[in-house]
Amino acid sequence: MKSGRTLLTFHDLNVEVEEAPGQELLEHMHSTLMGQPGGLRYHHTSLEERMMSGDEKYFMYLRKSGKMMGSVGFCGKPSVTDGLSHDSWLIRYFSIKAPMRSVPKKRKEKTDLQDEQKRSSVLGRFMQPVVANPSQLREGEQDPNQPSIVFAIIDQTNLRSMNFSAQMGLETVGEMAGFSFSRLKPKKSNRIEQIVEADKKQVLDLLKEYYSNYTLFFTEPVFKNNDYFVIKENGRVVAGVQIYPVQWKIVDFGSRMANVAMRWLTKIPWVKKRISLEELRFLAFDAIYCKPGYEAALYELMEGVLERTGTYIAMIMMDEDSHLYTIFRERQKLGVMHKFMGTYHADIRVRFNDMPEKTRNYFLEHPTYIPTYDNS
Repeated sequence: MKSGRTLLTFHDLNVEVEEAPGQELLEHMHSTLMGQPGGLRYHHTSLEERMMSGDEKYFMYLRKSGKMMGSVGFCGKPSVTDGLSHDSWLIRYFSIKAPMRSVPKKRKEKTDLQDEQKRSSVLGRFMQPVVANPSQLREGEQDPNQPSIVFAIIDQTNLRSMNFSAQMGLETVGEMAGFSFSRLKPKKSNRIEQIVEADKKQVLDLLKEYYSNYTLFFTEPVFKNNDYFVIKENGRVVAGVQIYPVQWKIVDFGSRMANVAMRWLTKIPWVKKRISLEELRFLAFDAIYCKPGYEAALYELMEGVLERTGTYIAMIMMDEDSHLYTIFRERQKLGVMHKFMGTYHADIRVRFNDMPEKTRNYFLEHPTYIPTYDNS
């Protein structure tokens, strides 16, 4: 691992950049309670692999006299949007270790932010120049005019993060829905096949076509550990999904009724063997493919993958304006855990740096691909 670099210094404050998460950040992220009051709240218990994923990643720390006050991760994802090549930087693992501001009571929009620079948090004032020119995260001389975007998925009820993103110049280009798919007695499907080398090109071609109308679709994590599963008919893939294991510790389902019901439900022996709130194991579903007219095969595939892996819950995230979301909205049948976990709504927030207006409008007019693995 390369040593950290200092980007900015002001008195006893400095901003450092490292290419891997430090132990202090890992411990902090594991202890951080995710989610918002009134909704699902949980602790991450299996973050290390995801924090290390991606070909280009940087972790920026704000330190005061050597003590970490806040941090944010940037994952570089070079992109092509409407024919324009540009950098894309996903903000992940934003955290504030010490309180820097009071909890906001309203969401701020652009009209509220004319003087926000003067009132922004300490972390915000240090982050703004980096968000405006994220290429400086890289070592060596960089082109400050390289077109780029910085984007994040932010819970609509998380006013602190929403307002902080507004200070950083991010704006909403769409909305995301995150929800669970569960089967406590998943049915086995003999039609499921794990990806083999000979089928990878066919599947990649199908995925590129399927998501050709989306922004920010990346093929880099597809086929990770060869955990892509398909159903074929007449030798052609009609449904496919990539899976990643994730683990949470559930603290709160968002309502007293849901908490009581889940505590009661997980005391039933056959349920207890499947679901533990202390170690909730589930799959993240990504790179979903469904040939039009084969929606039943997609559901068969997802349920069969749960059965094959000995898992009972999966998480899915997608743009609410996408054709894929229409499938789940219309078919429903998401399983009993969806009744307790509900649907998580978030804004897709983007800052455009030196991007043509035409490209910005393309983002506003097209759905965004949401990788569940990166955001769960």
